[in-house]
Amino acid sequence: MDQAEKLRQIVNELRERQRASLQKGRIITVTSGKGGVGKTNFTLNCAIALNSMGHRTLIIDADFGLSNIDVMLGMIPRYNLFHVITNKKSIEEVIVEGPCGIRFIAGGSGIWELLNLSTQDMEVLMKQLERLDDLADIIMIDTGAGVSDKVIRMILAANEAIVITTPEPTSVTDAYALVKSVVTIKKDMSLRVVVNRAESAQEATDVMDKFIRVVERFLDVKLEPLGYILYDDAVVKATKRQRPFVLEYPRSHASRQVYTMAHAIVAGERADVGEAQGFRGYVNQFLKLLDFKRKAL
Repeated sequence: MDQAEKLRQIVNELRERQRASLQKGRIITVTSGKGGVGKTNFTLNCAIALNSMGHRTLIIDADFGLSNIDVMLGMIPRYNLFHVITNKKSIEEVIVEGPCGIRFIAGGSGIWELLNLSTQDMEVLMKQLERLDDLADIIMIDTGAGVSDKVIRMILAANEAIVITTPEPTSVTDAYALVKSVVTIKKDMSLRVVVNRAESAQEATDVMDKFIRVVERFLDVKLEPLGYILYDDAVVKATKRQRPFVLEYPRSHASRQVYTMAHAIVAGERADVGEAQGFRGYVNQFLKLLDFKRKAL
């Protein structure tokens, strides 16, 4: 009987591991070369669009210096990722639900506390973070802007990233510097580009095409255009009201363009991305990058 029970336990553990491997969430970082280009607004509204399409989407606000997801929703979270990492709250307790069922986690300075954890505490944390894969199909991580060491490593830890730029020359130049920093370390990184606040479809297409050509010529990397959002007063009005524009003005040009990009994100399997890595996989990769940095120093 003891042997039979042990065998059943082994079989159950194998099934559980198989189940977990099949339920890994898709991790997408959203970033930009400079602040003020609409990165967070895109993340929030695209996540809501994906969620409304039936893809359970969770946002992690990792722009630690200027966390804005909560501000855009007019909400004040009581807890953030720091409380999970310090074992004060469970992962479920720090998730905040906003309009249309969208959920987000405030980052605080939490992720950098990973460096201070013991091996045992890290394993306990990983079990918490693994539960995100049961709660979300897609996890969008809103990183900080710029080419700081922290931002670059948060991007590199994911299998795919979306880069937001505007037609302004300084924004395009900074986006190029960001892409260069990323592909210098990880050339096979899957990068998609969004042009925001373009005055016309022609301007958006011209900026996108030129940017992709320059990157391909000088960095030998092929970027993928995701889409564009034209300048729209509806976005400004909704932001002032602390409401997502896809909900406040669902028929606006900006809302339709965001939904088009949301469909593109989930359309088919992408060979260059590979299988979903799950949030545990993301954190593992993030820690490897930090360890590599420490050894380099």
